[in-house]
Amino acid sequence: MDRAISPAIGVALLIACVVVLGAVVGTMALAYEPPDPASTVLIDATVDAETNEITLTLDRGGPLDVRDLTVVIQIDGRPLEKQPSVPAHSQTGFLGFPTGPFNAETDPRWTRGQSASLTVAKTTNGPLPEHGSTVRVRLFEDGLPIATVETIAR
Repeated sequence: MDRAISPAIGVALLIACVVVLGAVVGTMALAYEPPDPASTVLIDATVDAETNEITLTLDRGGPLDVRDLTVVIQIDGRPLEKQPSVPAHSQTGFLGFPTGPFNAETDPRWTRGQSASLTVAKTTNGPLPEHGSTVRVRLFEDGLPIATVETIAR
Protein backbone atom coordinates (compact mmCIF):
# COMPACT_ATOMS: atom_id res chain seq x y z
CA MET A 1 0.00 0.00 0.00
CA ASP A 2 2.93 2.35 0.58
CA ARG A 3 3.87 2.01 -3.06
CA ALA A 4 0.44 3.14 -4.29
CA ILE A 5 0.61 6.34 -2.24
CA SER A 6 4.11 7.31 -3.39
CA PRO A 7 3.31 7.81 -7.12
CA ALA A 8 0.18 9.81 -6.23
CA ILE A 9 2.23 12.21 -4.11
CA GLY A 10 4.77 12.59 -6.96
CA VAL A 11 2.04 13.37 -9.49
CA ALA A 12 0.46 15.89 -7.13
CA LEU A 13 3.82 17.63 -6.61
CA LEU A 14 4.48 17.68 -10.36
CA ILE A 15 1.06 19.25 -11.00
CA ALA A 16 1.67 21.83 -8.26
CA CYS A 17 5.05 22.75 -9.82
CA VAL A 18 3.45 23.19 -13.26
CA VAL A 19 0.69 25.38 -11.80
CA VAL A 20 3.17 27.57 -9.90
CA LEU A 21 5.47 27.88 -12.92
CA GLY A 22 2.48 28.77 -15.12
CA ALA A 23 1.37 31.42 -12.64
CA VAL A 24 4.86 32.97 -12.54
CA VAL A 25 5.17 33.04 -16.35
CA GLY A 26 1.63 34.41 -16.71
CA THR A 27 2.27 37.16 -14.16
CA MET A 28 5.49 38.18 -15.90
CA ALA A 29 3.78 38.23 -19.30
CA LEU A 30 0.91 40.38 -18.04
CA ALA A 31 3.26 42.77 -16.25
CA TYR A 32 5.36 43.37 -19.38
CA GLU A 33 4.83 46.80 -20.86
CA PRO A 34 6.25 47.57 -24.29
CA PRO A 35 8.44 50.67 -24.52
CA ASP A 36 6.55 53.94 -24.67
CA PRO A 37 6.41 55.05 -28.34
CA ALA A 38 6.80 58.66 -27.18
CA SER A 39 10.34 57.81 -26.09
CA THR A 40 11.35 57.28 -29.73
CA VAL A 41 10.14 60.70 -30.98
CA LEU A 42 11.38 64.00 -29.63
CA ILE A 43 10.23 67.39 -30.87
CA ASP A 44 11.34 70.89 -30.00
CA ALA A 45 8.95 73.84 -30.09
CA THR A 46 9.31 77.59 -30.29
CA VAL A 47 6.45 80.06 -30.04
CA ASP A 48 6.60 83.67 -31.18
CA ALA A 49 4.02 85.57 -29.10
CA GLU A 50 4.19 88.58 -31.48
CA THR A 51 3.22 86.64 -34.61
CA ASN A 52 1.50 83.63 -32.96
CA GLU A 53 3.73 81.31 -34.97
CA ILE A 54 4.37 77.85 -33.52
CA THR A 55 7.38 76.03 -34.95
CA LEU A 56 8.06 72.36 -34.31
CA THR A 57 11.36 70.66 -35.11
CA LEU A 58 11.72 66.90 -35.20
CA ASP A 59 14.82 66.27 -33.07
CA ARG A 60 14.72 62.48 -32.73
CA GLY A 61 12.81 59.70 -34.40
CA GLY A 62 11.07 59.59 -37.70
CA PRO A 63 10.69 59.97 -40.44
CA LEU A 64 7.02 60.60 -39.76
CA ASP A 65 4.24 60.76 -42.33
CA VAL A 66 2.26 63.85 -41.32
CA ARG A 67 -0.84 62.40 -43.00
CA ASP A 68 -0.95 59.96 -40.06
CA LEU A 69 -0.52 62.70 -37.41
CA THR A 70 -2.91 64.65 -35.24
CA VAL A 71 -1.61 67.83 -33.61
CA VAL A 72 -3.23 69.10 -30.39
CA ILE A 73 -2.20 72.51 -29.04
CA GLN A 74 -2.95 73.98 -25.62
CA ILE A 75 -2.17 77.48 -24.36
CA ASP A 76 -1.89 77.70 -20.55
CA GLY A 77 -3.80 74.41 -20.25
CA ARG A 78 -6.67 75.46 -22.56
CA PRO A 79 -7.00 73.82 -25.99
CA LEU A 80 -7.17 75.98 -29.09
CA GLU A 81 -10.75 76.47 -30.27
CA LYS A 82 -9.71 75.19 -33.70
CA GLN A 83 -6.98 72.56 -33.76
CA PRO A 84 -4.75 72.32 -36.83
CA SER A 85 -5.12 69.67 -39.47
CA VAL A 86 -1.93 68.38 -41.05
CA PRO A 87 -1.06 68.44 -43.81
CA ALA A 88 -3.08 71.50 -44.79
CA HIS A 89 -3.04 74.17 -47.45
CA SER A 90 -5.12 76.80 -45.67
CA GLN A 91 -7.49 76.32 -42.76
CA THR A 92 -9.87 78.23 -40.53
CA GLY A 93 -8.28 79.45 -37.34
CA PHE A 94 -4.79 79.72 -38.83
CA LEU A 95 -3.10 82.35 -41.01
CA GLY A 96 -1.57 81.65 -44.38
CA PHE A 97 -0.10 78.30 -45.13
CA PRO A 98 1.73 75.97 -42.77
CA THR A 99 5.41 75.43 -43.58
CA GLY A 100 7.50 72.33 -44.04
CA PRO A 101 5.74 68.97 -44.06
CA PHE A 102 2.62 70.53 -42.48
CA ASN A 103 1.95 72.17 -45.88
CA ALA A 104 -0.13 69.94 -48.16
CA GLU A 105 1.86 71.09 -51.20
CA THR A 106 5.14 69.63 -49.88
CA ASP A 107 6.51 66.19 -49.13
CA PRO A 108 4.47 64.76 -46.20
CA ARG A 109 7.55 63.03 -44.74
CA TRP A 110 8.83 64.83 -41.64
CA THR A 111 12.49 63.97 -41.17
CA ARG A 112 14.90 64.56 -38.31
CA GLY A 113 16.10 68.17 -38.13
CA GLN A 114 13.23 69.44 -40.26
CA SER A 115 10.89 72.16 -38.98
CA ALA A 116 7.19 72.68 -39.57
CA SER A 117 5.21 75.71 -38.46
CA LEU A 118 1.76 77.22 -38.38
CA THR A 119 0.37 80.56 -37.27
CA VAL A 120 -2.67 80.89 -34.99
CA ALA A 121 -5.11 83.51 -36.32
CA LYS A 122 -5.78 86.35 -33.90
CA THR A 123 -9.41 86.89 -34.94
CA THR A 124 -10.69 83.35 -35.54
CA ASN A 125 -8.94 81.19 -32.96
CA GLY A 126 -7.92 81.28 -29.34
CA PRO A 127 -6.59 81.34 -26.77
CA LEU A 128 -3.61 83.17 -28.21
CA PRO A 129 -0.07 82.71 -26.94
CA GLU A 130 1.18 85.74 -25.01
CA HIS A 131 4.67 86.40 -23.64
CA GLY A 132 5.20 83.87 -20.85
CA SER A 133 2.32 81.57 -21.85
CA THR A 134 2.94 77.85 -21.55
CA VAL A 135 2.32 76.18 -24.88
CA ARG A 136 1.88 72.42 -24.95
CA VAL A 137 1.88 70.49 -28.22
CA ARG A 138 0.98 66.82 -28.39
CA LEU A 139 1.45 64.64 -31.44
CA PHE A 140 -0.56 61.51 -32.11
CA GLU A 141 0.17 58.96 -34.82
CA ASP A 142 -2.85 56.93 -35.87
CA GLY A 143 -4.49 57.96 -32.58
CA LEU A 144 -1.59 56.92 -30.33
CA PRO A 145 0.47 59.55 -28.48
CA ILE A 146 4.03 59.76 -29.79
CA ALA A 147 5.38 63.06 -28.46
CA THR A 148 4.60 65.95 -26.12
CA VAL A 149 6.51 69.19 -25.81
CA GLU A 150 5.97 72.24 -23.59
CA THR A 151 7.58 75.60 -24.13
CA ILE A 152 7.18 79.20 -23.06
CA ALA A 153 6.01 81.75 -25.63
CA ARG A 154 8.60 84.46 -26.22
